[in-house]
Amino acid sequence: MKREELKKQIDELMNQYADEKIDGDTYAQKMMELTTSAQDEADED
Repeated sequence: MKREELKKQIDELMNQYADEKIDGDTYAQKMMELTTSAQDEADED
């Protein structure tokens, strides 16, 4: 995943949380998944 793509997904996630479309637990879980998957891909390079 490219840095720009990751940033876009994180921004979208933050907007969903700010708009109260998702709760704090969901936000934390999805953020962890995003950062973990990005880190896993970085380790493969």
